Amino acid sequence: MPPHAGGPAAKGGAGQGHTGGRGLLRWLWQGRRLVRLGLGLTALLFVISLGASLAHLPGKYRHEAKVRRSALWLSSNAALEAAQFESNLHQYLGGRLDAERLEEQFEVLYSRIILLQSGDGPEEYANMERLHALAPAMLRDLDAMEVALRALMAGDPAAVGRIEPTLARLRDQLHDTNRHLHLEQRQAVDHLLGDLRGLKWLFLFCAVGLLVSVALLILMLALESRRAHRSLTSARAAMARQAEAERTLLALMNSLPAMISVFDPQGRHLFVNEAYARFHGVSEASVIGRRPEALGLPPGDLERLPQALACEGPLPFLERAMTDQGGQQRALLGTAVAVDDGNGAPGRVVFVSLDISDRKMAEERVRHMAEHDVLTGLPNRLLFGERLNRTLAQALAGGDGGFALHGIDIDNFKAVNDSLGHPAGDQLLQAAAMRMLGCLRPGDMLARISGDEFAVIQPGVPDASEARELAARLVRAMAEPFHLEGRPLHSGISVGTVLGPEHGRSAAVLQQRSDIALYRAKAEGRGRAVLFDPAMEEALQERRQLALELAEALRAEALALVYQPKFSIASLGPVGCEALLRWNHPVRGPISPARFVPLAEESGMAEALGRYVLRQACRQIRRWQEEGLEVPVAVNLSANLFAGEQAVRMVAAALEEGGVQPRLLEIELTEGVFIHSAEAAQLALEALHRLGVRVALDDFGTGYSSLGYLQHLPFDVLKVDRTFVRELHPENCNSRWIVDTILRLARGLGVRVVAEGVETAEQLAVLRQLGCDVAQGFLLGRPMPAAEIAALYRRGAVPRPVELAGRNASCP
Repeated sequence: MPPHAGGPAAKGGAGQGHTGGRGLLRWLWQGRRLVRLGLGLTALLFVISLGASLAHLPGKYRHEAKVRRSALWLSSNAALEAAQFESNLHQYLGGRLDAERLEEQFEVLYSRIILLQSGDGPEEYANMERLHALAPAMLRDLDAMEVALRALMAGDPAAVGRIEPTLARLRDQLHDTNRHLHLEQRQAVDHLLGDLRGLKWLFLFCAVGLLVSVALLILMLALESRRAHRSLTSARAAMARQAEAERTLLALMNSLPAMISVFDPQGRHLFVNEAYARFHGVSEASVIGRRPEALGLPPGDLERLPQALACEGPLPFLERAMTDQGGQQRALLGTAVAVDDGNGAPGRVVFVSLDISDRKMAEERVRHMAEHDVLTGLPNRLLFGERLNRTLAQALAGGDGGFALHGIDIDNFKAVNDSLGHPAGDQLLQAAAMRMLGCLRPGDMLARISGDEFAVIQPGVPDASEARELAARLVRAMAEPFHLEGRPLHSGISVGTVLGPEHGRSAAVLQQRSDIALYRAKAEGRGRAVLFDPAMEEALQERRQLALELAEALRAEALALVYQPKFSIASLGPVGCEALLRWNHPVRGPISPARFVPLAEESGMAEALGRYVLRQACRQIRRWQEEGLEVPVAVNLSANLFAGEQAVRMVAAALEEGGVQPRLLEIELTEGVFIHSAEAAQLALEALHRLGVRVALDDFGTGYSSLGYLQHLPFDVLKVDRTFVRELHPENCNSRWIVDTILRLARGLGVRVVAEGVETAEQLAVLRQLGCDVAQGFLLGRPMPAAEIAALYRRGAVPRPVELAGRNASCP
């Protein structure tokens, strides 16, 4: 607090010091009386305990003497004599002791038992009751033993059988008695030791009590002697503490970032800290005793002065705006509390304000980052979800009519990332976001949901026409080429549109149906917009059901392989076949591979399907080998399997399981394998070659068709796509030149060529003229079961005669 407010406080501190001194004197006097009372009680307790202990000692000693004079000695002697008699008996029976000595030993034993029965008086021995109870039975046993002993000495050997059991019983009784007496003696000793320990602790307690009493008396005398000195210095110490507390409080208030000011009830400054002076650009000394308006300061805190004076306790925190000395608008968070003047009335009001402008700006940045995509600056999934729920609620309430939700995917975005790198992909996303924003109205919202997935909320849409118009505008705009790092890049988008609340009364349903429409747009060829129709959802459910049934068919091995033969064009003899998968559904009937193979790719079953075909094909090759036939089989695997090591592991496992020579297996793959991961595909093909498996490039000329890959990748076969073979006839020179070019390229690379889809004799004749190696098609052989392939190989020719004569080509 300020210096001018320190005088009364200091006086109060001194007064409190005198009061504390008087309290200490009272405590000392009362403490002295308590010490005297304690000393008296301790002495009395000591005397009482000492007398009780001394009175108890004779009884303890008598008890100890009684224990020492117990009957244990008599019982032990009797047991020893019984053992000695038993030993002498055995010596007598062995001829090592005469009868007179044995009889003497029996008399000694008998006397010991008589002594146990009679004793020298119960007052002389402890525990005699047990001995008196056992003695009659023992004497009866001894009488019986005496009769048997005399019979033994008279020459009756059977008497030993009567003596030994009786002697054993006597010995056991004496041993049991000894154990019992030992236990009683040990208990008596333990009891005596416990009493002695208690007596020891009693003496110790009395001694400690005396010592404590003496120590308290000495301490009381020492405190009494220091009383005068402490009462003289208490006021001086209180004043020093008060001054130190004021300095500490002032330093603390000046170190705080909060602005602290104290006003009297008339609104005059009584104190301000450095933060307050710095914010308003004034000095601390210049404001004391003056109102803010006299200094040219805004009223600020004084607006809450009457409320603070009337309130018991602090006011609630209030955020308000105030201009600092530099003219900047700042946000302050403040409270106020009235301080009692000592007479029950508020004498001053303390205001505390904190500048939270930086914190509010940081919170705003954090909130913006939490609700917006870092790369594009667009609203993210969180903010999009809130806006969608709000728009849907307004539409359901009938406020703004309907709205449209557009789900957007950038076509072939993964190919851009894989081929040009992630930085190029990021640039494409940023450019696409800017271009799509240019197609929207001020009230529309574009959000980036994830990866290459965007969404647009288009409010105020009365019917589907406006939604279709915006979707078409977005597709057209995105069809224009982008220029990334000076290179043109053609991309595009697919759009799935739903109308709310017509197509759904919840955000989740609308998003799900937008995804369904988007899926249909991609299935129809990408680069287009599709409006949701309920039939699409039914079709999707049908596809999901079919996927489940396909998975079950794989588990049950209900899919079958057929084989389409390949023929040498020169000899028309079979040179291998291609394994084709067929699914004869028990309810739906035959299902085309064009339907269920893409479904397997979409449903994540491509690997399981490929593994199934490989295993079945290798088993069939093995069966043909067992029949004496070597039939090479080609199997088509999904390009996705070549992005890693799945394809190589699957092929190796199938070969090992089937026990098949690798040269009889050929793996066909399409040019799409290079789009997904060219480097991984190259490693996989090289690994297949090391296994000894042949590799064929299927549908050559219709896809990626990079001649660089043909130069570096280890292909053994090129398969000319049926689209080129279909147009082969003498008058179509373009198709002939294309096929001829492929054949020349293959011969230069040293690989064989297989022409697919040969259906006419003219096509076959042209292929023979051009020097093609192998043909495959309905003209030569349709897909057939494994048994027919075996019959074909045994026959060694095409199933039916083929006329190869044709017109000569007119092409140059």
